[in-house]
Amino acid sequence: MPGSKASNQRPRRRLPLSEKRRIVELTLHNGASLRSVAREQGVNRNSLYQWQALYRAGKLNAERAPRTRAVAPRAAFLPVTIAAARRALQPPAAQSSAPSIVQLILASGATLRIETGTLDAGLICALVAELRR
Repeated sequence: MPGSKASNQRPRRRLPLSEKRRIVELTLHNGASLRSVAREQGVNRNSLYQWQALYRAGKLNAERAPRTRAVAPRAAFLPVTIAAARRALQPPAAQSSAPSIVQLILASGATLRIETGTLDAGLICALVAELRR
């Protein structure tokens, strides 16, 4: 019958981590076989394989905290202001005659140096866009 348990199946048990750790440690003794330990302790062999992996990862050392129902954070609206777009970055008045220099040092170690009359935000954006390609 679908949905009913076979008569030879036991109800599922939930063992504490300390018990799982104890059973896994039984398999570490010389001459102990995983199959015989699973049979003697009345646990499924596949479960014991999984517990061994948890044991090796150090996840059977401490008892878990009791589960609590997680509460999802609430969505909230945040105030947004839109600033006027700036077309170009203007160098300080004292340096208006001096050329602006843009120097990019790439991850490969190569350096790209560009000297320009005024530092233009459009130029910077175009450079970054090209580097991302």
